[in-house]
Amino acid sequence: MTRRLAQAGNTVVPAILAIESLGFELAADGDGVVAHRGDEEYVADDPLALLGLIRLVELRSWRWYASDQEIDLTLRRFGWH
Repeated sequence: MTRRLAQAGNTVVPAILAIESLGFELAADGDGVVAHRGDEEYVADDPLALLGLIRLVELRSWRWYASDQEIDLTLRRFGWH
């Protein structure tokens, strides 16, 4: 059986709880949300996007950005270029 998860209203609270379990403090920020932990700060439109930013840094470090070559190859691979 394939497991599938889609972004929906029922993923907001679990995302908040996951972020808090990582030791972050959350606060509303205008129309979005901000997470703080030590000298780290993440800002996003919603908790699920916020969790994605946190995971991005966990996987790629604070040098998360893609090189020009990575951008070009990835966009071509998905037909977006």
